[in-house]
Amino acid sequence: MENQAVKRDLFDFEVGYLTQSPCVNCEFREHLPKCHADCIILDQIQTRLARGISSQSSRYES
Repeated sequence: MENQAVKRDLFDFEVGYLTQSPCVNCEFREHLPKCHADCIILDQIQTRLARGISSQSSRYES
């Protein structure tokens, strides 16, 4: 995997939610978990999720 700068410009509600693992219908699923390190789809998902900014406040008020 290449070193890429992560541009955090999308809120979590813009990124969306993963509703089903891409591994469910993958032709290489019998090779899990060994195949995950070389999986382009999982890499793209992780990159997109890393771009997200939480829409919830990080401070809790009492």
